[in-house]
Amino acid sequence: MKSFKYIFFLVVNFQAFSQNNFSKYIINDWKKVEIKAKDGSRIFDQDISNATFDLNIFSQDSLQLFSNGKITKYPYQLKDSILIFNKMTLKIKAISDIEMTLDQADYTDATKALSLTFTPKKLFDLTYTPPSYVSKKGEVVYEQVWGKLEPYFVDSKMSVMDYIFEKFGFPEYRKGGFVVRFVVTKTGEIKGVRIVASTNDKYNNKLIAAVNETRGKWLPAQYMGENVNVEVEYDYNLGYEDRKLTSSVDSLQYSKMYFGYGNDFFERAAYKQAEGYYQKAISFDPMNILAYYQHAACCILLRRKDDACHDYQQLVFLEQKKAKTLSDKYCK
Repeated sequence: MKSFKYIFFLVVNFQAFSQNNFSKYIINDWKKVEIKAKDGSRIFDQDISNATFDLNIFSQDSLQLFSNGKITKYPYQLKDSILIFNKMTLKIKAISDIEMTLDQADYTDATKALSLTFTPKKLFDLTYTPPSYVSKKGEVVYEQVWGKLEPYFVDSKMSVMDYIFEKFGFPEYRKGGFVVRFVVTKTGEIKGVRIVASTNDKYNNKLIAAVNETRGKWLPAQYMGENVNVEVEYDYNLGYEDRKLTSSVDSLQYSKMYFGYGNDFFERAAYKQAEGYYQKAISFDPMNILAYYQHAACCILLRRKDDACHDYQQLVFLEQKKAKTLSDKYCK
């Protein structure tokens, strides 16, 4: 993350400040900028590392979570340095004018618990310049930047993609491809809904009507502390042309599948079979951290210490903190 010069860095001392004083520091619109394991280990699972988890803590008892393409409001409790909401327990490890770090406190295993680092959105916005254009009415319209500049879709159950698709009602037996584009204005209105690509014009109006069903469910995007107009685009590929997955994406899915098989055998104490599946998981994804740990555990139980030590060495190379402790225990 970019360093910001000339910004006064004020770290809150938890012991020196009362609950009321501490509360005013947490109230901010926080943008997630980094996620790693609680013990400091690097995370290679892209589903986790690329996940959006932005927090707008706007009062002393309510916050908004932006995740998976939707924003949801939750009540929260703040007890000393513990933040509790939506059945999650997060410990505020550090907080300042420019950064906040939250650690999952409901996991005892530090390799599975996550640590999230946030920065105020106003500061985050200084790190990039979104593309924009001027509309016919002379207004500046920004183009959506995934994970950075997006309007907020307000729904407790569905993302905007799912919501529009449900209202679309496209026949399940048909195949088609559609790209819809529209502007969510600085006041949260929808304007300029249009189909920019379609394989079947017969259904275009139905898709436009489905988009219009989202009216009243938007909060405008913010950039540099102000509400802005943002043009968004959604691509519905409904079996018209199968998306070609790269070998790396296929490999990740196979790795997770074989890892699951390995866990099933491990729970039944069938360590030889489990070891084979964990090895397959690693072969499909050499960055599958949990598969290395489980494969090493099988090797220890099967009295194959050298193979386990090889796994621990690889984990140390992949910046996994716990692996160094295990290597010292079993390999020296």
